[in-house]
Amino acid sequence: MSELQKGIKSFLNKIVTYEVTEENALKALTEFREILIKNDVAVEVADYICNHVAKKVKGQRLKRFNDLKKAIRVPAKHAVRKILEKSPRIDLLDLLAERKQKGNKDPLVVLFLGINGTGKTTTVAKMAYLLKNAHYRVVLAAADTYRSGAQEQLREHAQRLKIKLIQGKYGGDAAAVAFDAIEHAKSKYFDAVLIDTAGRMATNRDLMGEMQKIKRVSQPDVTFLVVDALSGNDAAQQAREFNDKVGIDGVILTKMDADARGGAALSITHVTGGKPICYIGVGQDYQDLRPFDVDVFANKLFGLKVKKK
Repeated sequence: MSELQKGIKSFLNKIVTYEVTEENALKALTEFREILIKNDVAVEVADYICNHVAKKVKGQRLKRFNDLKKAIRVPAKHAVRKILEKSPRIDLLDLLAERKQKGNKDPLVVLFLGINGTGKTTTVAKMAYLLKNAHYRVVLAAADTYRSGAQEQLREHAQRLKIKLIQGKYGGDAAAVAFDAIEHAKSKYFDAVLIDTAGRMATNRDLMGEMQKIKRVSQPDVTFLVVDALSGNDAAQQAREFNDKVGIDGVILTKMDADARGGAALSITHVTGGKPICYIGVGQDYQDLRPFDVDVFANKLFGLKVKKK
């Protein structure tokens, strides 16, 4: 259980003892806001959630509730879902199935970006494993020609997974590597190209210019930002800057199994105008990349039963 879940659980259990009045409900929301912010939920997101709940509280007959917990939990969960479901989650398996059904033989091109240390290269390998397991033919593009050891790291993953790798020279043109991988995939009728790129801060003008070039040359169908869930409020700032400067379609949150607080998912989606959390990393093994389930996330957050699917 993340610290955010623990905080919300403690808060909800506490307000059970409050007298059911609108005044007490609004006072409780001040405490709720502090819990959210303390656990890496951006201030603007915490305000959005609490304002949503406040409007609902003011508009309903509180006396019909046995306690404030029931009056607050439902609109709070609704606000969380409203943030996370602003845009539909991108599922690469669904996209590939649609292309196959339509007879589209061009490979699905997926671009991965993010700062150093987020687990981007490992995430690319996990995604390759996921697609290969679904019987799709994948090409990896080692377009990180900047970080020492990056090419070797991806090559090791490719060898383990027995997946084709296209790479270039360190200091070479990263966009050319991506282009070559796509052309190879087209000529050999591969289903997908996964492009790994150099980790970069959005404030590094030269590296961001290179990233924009890679995107311009590769014309990806999907651009994923890989973010470390442990980076807290920095995760939201990274997402905002990458979305503004390069453009992203969705986010992959890594290290969710070790997330001490849990607010990153809410903050990222909100500050990017609704760009969805699409996958989460929950371990080090190749199979530890999971689709992000909004309903499961929201229910766990508020101590509700997770429905089996």
